[in-house]
Amino acid sequence: PGCINISPCWFQQGHENPLEGFRPEVSATLKGDSGLSSIIDMQCPALLLSAALRVMHLQLYWASMSTHVGLRHWAAVQGQDQMYQSLQHWVSVYSGASIVCNRHSPNHQDPKCPPEGFDILTCIGSYNHAVINLTNLGIDLVYNPGVMVSYSSWLVRHSVRVGEGDRIVWAWFMRDSVHNYART
Repeated sequence: PGCINISPCWFQQGHENPLEGFRPEVSATLKGDSGLSSIIDMQCPALLLSAALRVMHLQLYWASMSTHVGLRHWAAVQGQDQMYQSLQHWVSVYSGASIVCNRHSPNHQDPKCPPEGFDILTCIGSYNHAVINLTNLGIDLVYNPGVMVSYSSWLVRHSVRVGEGDRIVWAWFMRDSVHNYART
């Protein structure tokens, strides 16, 4: 079981206040020689999910596009070459993605996401009997391989229960601190 976070531009945990001198940076998983190839490998699913968000929430889609344009400009001006290059190839409107392997997810909310944001979770693998529970909505959804679910993870308490087998979840998210930094 495990989880990795991928983002071309975000704040380290606990370091999200620019007034305290903190600045966004490339996530550790994208630093180094393989970072750019990882971003390029993610482009097809990133485009699909971005298109889905455009249909579901047009205003949020355009705000995220403005965020990425602003961050690319900031990275270029600040001489943040790796971030600039990562943002040039990052085609998702989302701030980042978590790739979660074979983990149960207890009931929780994600307070670092914007309340109006729609995260998108896509599940793949060979497993049986998975259910995503949207607790405060009173909804249980069958979470079979290939299912895409979108909701505000800041507002909606959620958990995942899985039977036997191997499962990978791509959870695409936005970070309020990144949008605020870009003033979008």
